[in-house]
Formats: sequence, structure tokens, C-alpha cells
Amino acid sequence: MNTEKLHWCDIEHQCTKIAEQVLHTISPSCNTRVDSIIGLSRGGLVPATILAHKLNVREILVHGYHSYDDCTNTRDEVNDHGVMYQDVVCDLTESFKNSQSYYDHKQILIVDDLCDEGLTLQGLIKRLYNKFDKNDVCFYTATLYCKEHSVFTPDFVGEHCGNDWLAFPWEST
Repeated sequence: MNTEKLHWCDIEHQCTKIAEQVLHTISPSCNTRVDSIIGLSRGGLVPATILAHKLNVREILVHGYHSYDDCTNTRDEVNDHGVMYQDVVCDLTESFKNSQSYYDHKQILIVDDLCDEGLTLQGLIKRLYNKFDKNDVCFYTATLYCKEHSVFTPDFVGEHCGNDWLAFPWEST
């Protein structure tokens, strides 16, 4: 498998594309906007922060999940379904309770760097809609890149890509 080394300008470009998509879809009027962003740790934290600035969103929450072994860059053989180590559900519940517009319909953007197989985002969306009523909250997903073999397609994608390994600038090489 080939490795494609990405640069900061690539990340900025993809974030700009996603922000434009979000603004034309979620925020066509002043009344509708993204209320919070959930960054998936670790790869989604940098793009989540960039998008928060571009979309003027103050609240960034973190959901920690991993499905790959850091040493081998392969699916974790012990936990092939992945491991959740920081659950966003409690933080999101608290955020809704503390909001001045608690009863208003919330729009949450979930951000990750890459949608590889799509299992992480697919599982998180299912989990969140099991915890929160669709009448109260709408979850959208965004990734900088989405692999062609993914079983899940995010709502917003910077670029659809092949199956090469992507090396992001914030990752150690």
C-alpha cells in the first residue's frame, strides 16, 4: 500500500470545502446553525478546531475511540470492533442542560480526519440516536477524506480518495 503524505495546506483546503458545504446545507438562514462540534480523538481534533473557527462554533466536545493499532497501522486484533475510551454522551447531555435554548432543536457536527471503513462514524451515529431523540437533535458527520471502500458516507466530505494510506501532518512519521 502506498502512503500519501498530506500537508497543512491540504488540511486547510479540505476544511474550507467542508465549511462551505455546511454553510450551504445546515446554515442557509441566520436561524439555523451548528450548535456544537464533536471531534473524534485523535485525528478529528485538529480539523474540528479549524472548522469551529470557520463556522464560528464555540463548543467543541471530544469523543475518544480507536480501531487501529498505533504500532502496526492495522485493525486492533484484540478488539476488532474498536475501543471507546472517552464517551461524548455525558458531555453532550450536560451541554444541552446548560444551554439557554435547551428545548430548541440542536445541530451537532461530528468531525474526523478520515472515514476509512466507516465503522467508527456509523457506530457513533447509531449510539447517539439511541440516546437522543431525533426531534431534539440532528447529528451531521464530516471528514476531510473518505475512502472508496467505506460502508458509511459522511454528510460532508472534503475529498473522496482511493485506498492509499494517508499520513496527516500532525501524526508522527
